[in-house]
Amino acid sequence: MSPHTVPALRAGTWTVRSGQTAAFDVRNFGFNHVPGTIPVRAGSVEVNAVGEVTAVRAELDLGALDTGNPKRDADLRKPNLLDSGARPEMTFEATAVRRHGDGWEVTGELRLRGTSGPLTLTVEPVGEGVRATGTFDRAPLGIRAPRAMIGRYVRIVVDAELEPPR
Repeated sequence: MSPHTVPALRAGTWTVRSGQTAAFDVRNFGFNHVPGTIPVRAGSVEVNAVGEVTAVRAELDLGALDTGNPKRDADLRKPNLLDSGARPEMTFEATAVRRHGDGWEVTGELRLRGTSGPLTLTVEPVGEGVRATGTFDRAPLGIRAPRAMIGRYVRIVVDAELEPPR
């Protein structure tokens, strides 16, 4: 496969291998970048008989979010921010998938804290899996904090190895 060819996917449901994580990056205090990771609990990509991606789903475990700073992590888990004690999952479900350049553009709904907001991911093949990259606005998802403290936009990158259908 050349580096500029979208791979053909076998029909069926591809699943994300266990042990995968999503990385995120958000500004704080206007200039610092705070990186972190969130474990991927589950994920799947459904492919129809003609090789088109028809559905994409992912679930991340907010209760295990890690920024490398235990105090910050505890603050992020509180009810006024992520509320991960009551709602430990963040989910994504595609509403549209289209071929785009060397991969796909996946548009869908990001659900968090009992609310949802739009998220568009650029997905490209990488090794045995895919890399999905996007940026979402935390405000419509109910994550309220002064912008100087936590940036409004959060960049997320998921590198996921996929298990082929059986």
